[in-house]
Amino acid sequence: MKFLNYTYEQSQSIVTKETVEKLNQKGSWKRFIGLFITSILLYFSSIATPMFIKGLTVEQDPTFSWIQWPMIILYVVMYLVYLLFSIRHRKSPMKLKFCTYFYMVILLAIFTVCAGIMMMTRRNIVSILSGAMFLLSIYYLIRTVPRKLKEALQNQTEFSPMAALVTEKVSDGLVFLGGTGITGALVLFDRSTGSNLRGSIDAVLLPIMPAIFVFATYVFSIDLLRGYYLFKYSEQYREQFGYSVKDWYGEKSKEYRRMLG
Repeated sequence: MKFLNYTYEQSQSIVTKETVEKLNQKGSWKRFIGLFITSILLYFSSIATPMFIKGLTVEQDPTFSWIQWPMIILYVVMYLVYLLFSIRHRKSPMKLKFCTYFYMVILLAIFTVCAGIMMMTRRNIVSILSGAMFLLSIYYLIRTVPRKLKEALQNQTEFSPMAALVTEKVSDGLVFLGGTGITGALVLFDRSTGSNLRGSIDAVLLPIMPAIFVFATYVFSIDLLRGYYLFKYSEQYREQFGYSVKDWYGEKSKEYRRMLG
């Protein structure tokens, strides 16, 4: 994968001082509880997805119970891996924060897929629009982001994930389609949604929700890419941003102890 093999000079278009400041923010042990609760919620979302597609509950179709144990094992393994890496890098604050971001992106990606599937299977106009927005968002990112990233590297300018979205005509179309009353007008043709307040809110918000989740996953993924290069060329960036070994690696890190002799 070429985007993981940039040189130090090329990576400077991706890594910024804000990247360092974000990873240097003091963390809290409460994140382990928060991510554990998030994993539980995503577990229920995951097992609900196939039932939601058929419009059934566990009581109505218990054959879906087979998916419960594989999902439990998946989330338990992912959380344990996160804990193990957190313990391994507990003496390096920036790497510890990076592990948390990485795990969050994985959970967000799973939620995006589950939410996208559930929204696309409501069998009405809102569902059709949700599916179109979901697929269009993915296509748009695949089509646009690599080109924008390549341009930033060639011009030696900072790559902005949000700028790569809002400067394109396609993104303007997505905002227009989801943010105006077009979806609200279209949904009036669908009796299953109804004309009440809740139906009107659903008509405007639901079609753009998959796109929002996709773009959020993309933005956080760029932060992971920045962190990857920050650690790949760790010493060069430490010198570039003017950090001491103690502040950069942590007082309890092996790098700092090695410097002390």
